[in-house]
Amino acid sequence: MLASPWIRNRFTLTFGSIALAVIVWNIYVANNNGGEVRGQVLGPSGTPASGTLVVLARKTVTSVEQIAETRTDGQGRYRFDRHGQYAIVITTTAADGTSQRRSVPLWFRNQDVEIAPITLGK
Repeated sequence: MLASPWIRNRFTLTFGSIALAVIVWNIYVANNNGGEVRGQVLGPSGTPASGTLVVLARKTVTSVEQIAETRTDGQGRYRFDRHGQYAIVITTTAADGTSQRRSVPLWFRNQDVEIAPITLGK
């Protein structure tokens, strides 16, 4: 049995595809909008940098404003919850004063994101 001509119509297929993409995108956003930012900080030799200060900041048009800060655990991991931003900046500072800054643009507000490992001393 062949599909009705209106189903095979290019306008039906085009707008149907757009509607499907919008539905899939909204499902993805609904499942990934907890605002969780997580990552790991490594030392110059590639070993986990425990006790490193990690600062989460919001990026605006004219400035970078601190939101929260934490220290890494024994495996050099850090985590922030419910950031509520569209663009964030992660700054890490080790005990010896070395630091790294990473700007993270997000696709939507409060997006969950896993930051690639940040290596200090490079």
